[in-house]
Amino acid sequence: MFVFVGIVLIIVGTIIKAEEIEKEKGEESENKEKEEKKIKGGGIILIGPVPIVISNDKKLLEALLIIVIAILIIYLLYYLEIF
Repeated sequence: MFVFVGIVLIIVGTIIKAEEIEKEKGEESENKEKEEKKIKGGGIILIGPVPIVISNDKKLLEALLIIVIAILIIYLLYYLEIF
């Protein structure tokens, strides 16, 4: 089941990103001026049950930490055979 959910999330994320890129291309053609944009990014690395969270934005870091906590709770429930 988790494999299916993962595949669906990857497909949905790819579609959303493709639409976002197309939207940005349309806006750039309308506005010839280039504005400096701050790129926000982050990621989660799970090595077994040990999470490593990387981010350059505080709000994004908080969101990633919430996701990591949820993943670890699900992992713990499966490990204890409760779920």
